[in-house]
Amino acid sequence: MAQRHRGIRIDRAGRVCTGLLRALRGVAVPRAPGKRGPRPGGPDTRAEILAAAGAVFSRDGYARGSVRAVAREARVDPALVRHYFATKSELFVEAMRPPIDLEGHAQRLAEGDPDLVGTRAMTFFVEAWDDPVRGPRIVALMRAALEHPEVADFVRELIIEGVIQRVAVAVGAKDPARAAITAASQVFGLAMLRHGARIEPLASEPAESLIARYGPILTRLLREDSPPRLTVDE
Repeated sequence: MAQRHRGIRIDRAGRVCTGLLRALRGVAVPRAPGKRGPRPGGPDTRAEILAAAGAVFSRDGYARGSVRAVAREARVDPALVRHYFATKSELFVEAMRPPIDLEGHAQRLAEGDPDLVGTRAMTFFVEAWDDPVRGPRIVALMRAALEHPEVADFVRELIIEGVIQRVAVAVGAKDPARAAITAASQVFGLAMLRHGARIEPLASEPAESLIARYGPILTRLLREDSPPRLTVDE
């Protein structure tokens, strides 16, 4: 058993305890195993914070999820989270951003027969909603956008202007902004009823049926007031 001699702990063999020597020499003493606390940042800290935020916001939603909860999940200090993300809304939208190449998809949706643009758009959206990884994030974004203007601005810029409006421009809509927001209201409303509220029969309707029913509607909305398409016979 260690004994004390003039304030210094000495073990039975007469050796000065190592931890005390380090402290006297100004050397940091390692924390005892089992004691956990916030860890410092590292090269992958930002990605780890985003992964933690995705877990927290998917579980708790935007309103209940907090920066402190994300910090606890990532085992970092809340100040480190704020170092990478200035606001909660910025953290939320970055964490919940669907892992989709939206620019590439917008280009592909715009290509091909303009009379089938709605079918291509519905195929893209239905496949995204039904995906087990991308779908919940999209629904979480739309739910948050209903109550939080800063999230609504992100959804508008990312999806409505970044994808749907670009497609409306490509297929010749007279007023692309109006065509895009009208088409988006159809798409988002359907997604919330199908995946948010899970209202039947939409919730269990096969994807092929949704695409067949809503594709022509989206085509009409996206090509609103566009010039008629001329055929070879004309």
